Amino acid sequence: MNYFNFSKLVMTLSVRRFLECRTATTKTIITAEGKDVVKRKSYENRITLISPDNSVSITDMKNAQSISIRRDLKLVKIQDVDSKTRRPVFKLMTNAEYHAEELSKRKEKQTARLNNTNKGEKLITLSSRIGEHDLMTGVRKMMKLVEKQYEVKVVIAGEDAAATDKSEKIYHVIETQVKNACKIVQKRMKGNSLRFQLLPLRESSSQGNNTSDSNQNDKDKGPL
Repeated sequence: MNYFNFSKLVMTLSVRRFLECRTATTKTIITAEGKDVVKRKSYENRITLISPDNSVSITDMKNAQSISIRRDLKLVKIQDVDSKTRRPVFKLMTNAEYHAEELSKRKEKQTARLNNTNKGEKLITLSSRIGEHDLMTGVRKMMKLVEKQYEVKVVIAGEDAAATDKSEKIYHVIETQVKNACKIVQKRMKGNSLRFQLLPLRESSSQGNNTSDSNQNDKDKGPL
């Protein structure tokens, strides 16, 4: 009885496997009866192309490169992905147009750098009794910070009211050394300390000659 049941089970499994194989084979035959499968065109390399006369066309990169070579034009990408078409935008330019575009981009980058040159503020405190060697070391430190586009706030600390003359002499030494590299602003006395700021030049080194004069009205501007 057990042998009969086992044989029946084996036969059932064999029939099921045969039917599964037949079904799979049938499916394969149905999908491969020689019917033409419509090939879909690939639009991965499609771009929007702007001609020198500003006419717009849709093509692929290979064709655009061929046109640029044939017409001796520059193929320049002006937009990575258009928000509406989801395609990159290229433009065919003459050599003159290309160089003008490059010059315009350089000017924009230069303007952006000039508008964002200030990296932060640094404070340097000197004593009115500082020696010449230490003073020149401090001046070199100021110059390095200014070259790195930092705004430098300088405090010359005096021990008493009699130190004002010494602080003025130190200020004039610093002014002479840095006047061609930065602009000095907000010079003022606060208590026994002489304070001023060094600002990086934004346009040209010729502006370094425009150092600020002493301004007694700045006393109420607060500490550095």
